[in-house]
Amino acid sequence: MATKSIATLRRKADKLYQQVYIPQKPRSVVSGEPTQVLHHFIPKSQSANLRYDKDNGVPLTNKEHCRHHLSGDPTIVAKVLEVNGQEWFDNLSKKRHVICKMNKGYLKGIIEGLQNQLDL
Repeated sequence: MATKSIATLRRKADKLYQQVYIPQKPRSVVSGEPTQVLHHFIPKSQSANLRYDKDNGVPLTNKEHCRHHLSGDPTIVAKVLEVNGQEWFDNLSKKRHVICKMNKGYLKGIIEGLQNQLDL
Protein backbone atom coordinates (compact mmCIF):
# COMPACT_ATOMS: atom_id res chain seq x y z
CA MET A 1 0.00 0.00 0.00
CA ALA A 2 1.42 3.36 -1.04
CA THR A 3 2.07 5.97 1.61
CA LYS A 4 -0.03 9.10 1.13
CA SER A 5 1.80 12.34 0.45
CA ILE A 6 1.74 15.27 2.84
CA ALA A 7 -0.33 17.22 0.29
CA THR A 8 -2.94 14.44 0.13
CA LEU A 9 -3.13 14.19 3.92
CA ARG A 10 -3.41 17.98 4.24
CA ARG A 11 -6.29 18.09 1.73
CA LYS A 12 -8.10 15.34 3.63
CA ALA A 13 -7.58 17.12 6.97
CA ASP A 14 -8.74 20.44 5.45
CA LYS A 15 -11.94 18.81 4.18
CA LEU A 16 -12.62 17.14 7.54
CA TYR A 17 -12.05 20.45 9.35
CA GLN A 18 -14.86 22.01 7.33
CA GLN A 19 -17.14 18.96 7.76
CA VAL A 20 -16.65 18.81 11.53
CA TYR A 21 -16.88 22.48 12.46
CA ILE A 22 -19.43 23.96 10.04
CA PRO A 23 -22.31 22.20 11.85
CA GLN A 24 -20.97 23.58 15.14
CA LYS A 25 -20.96 27.13 13.69
CA PRO A 26 -24.17 27.10 11.64
CA ARG A 27 -24.54 30.85 11.01
CA SER A 28 -22.26 33.41 9.38
CA VAL A 29 -20.91 35.94 11.86
CA VAL A 30 -21.40 38.64 9.22
CA SER A 31 -24.92 38.06 7.91
CA GLY A 32 -26.46 35.33 10.05
CA GLU A 33 -27.08 33.29 6.90
CA PRO A 34 -26.22 29.56 6.89
CA THR A 35 -22.48 28.87 7.07
CA GLN A 36 -20.97 27.58 3.85
CA VAL A 37 -17.28 27.81 4.70
CA LEU A 38 -14.99 28.35 7.68
CA HIS A 39 -12.53 31.12 6.95
CA HIS A 40 -9.17 30.96 8.70
CA PHE A 41 -8.99 34.29 10.53
CA ILE A 42 -5.24 33.85 11.00
CA PRO A 43 -4.26 32.66 7.52
CA LYS A 44 -3.01 29.11 7.07
CA SER A 45 0.15 30.56 5.53
CA GLN A 46 0.88 32.43 8.76
CA SER A 47 0.24 29.70 11.33
CA ALA A 48 0.34 25.95 10.79
CA ASN A 49 -0.62 25.60 14.46
CA LEU A 50 -3.98 27.32 13.86
CA ARG A 51 -4.83 25.57 10.57
CA TYR A 52 -7.07 23.02 12.32
CA ASP A 53 -7.95 25.07 15.41
CA LYS A 54 -11.73 25.38 15.82
CA ASP A 55 -11.40 28.91 17.24
CA ASN A 56 -9.62 30.11 14.10
CA GLY A 57 -12.51 29.02 11.87
CA VAL A 58 -14.84 31.95 11.19
CA PRO A 59 -18.22 30.95 9.75
CA LEU A 60 -19.04 32.79 6.52
CA THR A 61 -21.10 32.35 3.38
CA ASN A 62 -19.19 31.67 0.16
CA LYS A 63 -20.08 35.17 -1.05
CA GLU A 64 -18.66 36.79 2.09
CA HIS A 65 -15.55 34.62 1.91
CA CYS A 66 -14.91 35.58 -1.72
CA ARG A 67 -15.61 39.25 -0.99
CA HIS A 68 -13.07 39.15 1.83
CA HIS A 69 -10.36 37.46 -0.23
CA LEU A 70 -10.95 39.35 -3.48
CA SER A 71 -11.47 42.85 -2.12
CA GLY A 72 -10.11 42.68 1.43
CA ASP A 73 -13.44 44.04 2.67
CA PRO A 74 -12.56 45.49 6.12
CA THR A 75 -16.18 45.32 7.29
CA ILE A 76 -15.88 41.54 7.47
CA VAL A 77 -12.83 41.69 9.74
CA ALA A 78 -14.48 44.37 11.86
CA LYS A 79 -17.63 42.29 12.28
CA VAL A 80 -15.65 39.16 13.20
CA LEU A 81 -13.75 41.11 15.86
CA GLU A 82 -16.96 42.70 17.15
CA VAL A 83 -18.73 39.33 17.46
CA ASN A 84 -15.82 37.27 18.80
CA GLY A 85 -14.20 39.90 21.00
CA GLN A 86 -10.73 40.93 22.08
CA GLU A 87 -10.16 37.91 24.33
CA TRP A 88 -10.78 35.57 21.37
CA PHE A 89 -8.30 37.54 19.25
CA ASP A 90 -5.70 37.61 22.04
CA ASN A 91 -5.99 33.83 22.50
CA LEU A 92 -5.50 33.23 18.78
CA SER A 93 -2.55 35.61 18.76
CA LYS A 94 -0.86 33.61 21.53
CA LYS A 95 -1.37 30.31 19.71
CA ARG A 96 -0.32 31.81 16.38
CA HIS A 97 3.39 31.64 17.07
CA VAL A 98 3.52 28.09 18.40
CA ILE A 99 5.77 26.09 16.11
CA CYS A 100 4.03 23.18 14.43
CA LYS A 101 5.76 20.76 12.09
CA MET A 102 3.31 19.79 9.35
CA ASN A 103 4.55 16.25 8.75
CA LYS A 104 2.73 12.99 7.98
CA GLY A 105 2.49 11.93 11.62
CA TYR A 106 0.99 15.26 12.66
CA LEU A 107 -1.53 15.23 9.81
CA LYS A 108 -2.54 11.62 10.49
CA GLY A 109 -3.21 12.59 14.11
CA ILE A 110 -5.31 15.58 13.01
CA ILE A 111 -7.29 13.40 10.59
CA GLU A 112 -7.91 10.78 13.26
CA GLY A 113 -9.07 13.40 15.78
CA LEU A 114 -11.37 15.12 13.29
CA GLN A 115 -12.75 11.80 12.05
CA ASN A 116 -13.51 10.79 15.65
CA GLN A 117 -15.47 14.04 16.14
CA LEU A 118 -17.36 13.44 12.91
CA ASP A 119 -18.27 9.91 14.02
CA LEU A 120 -19.79 11.10 17.32
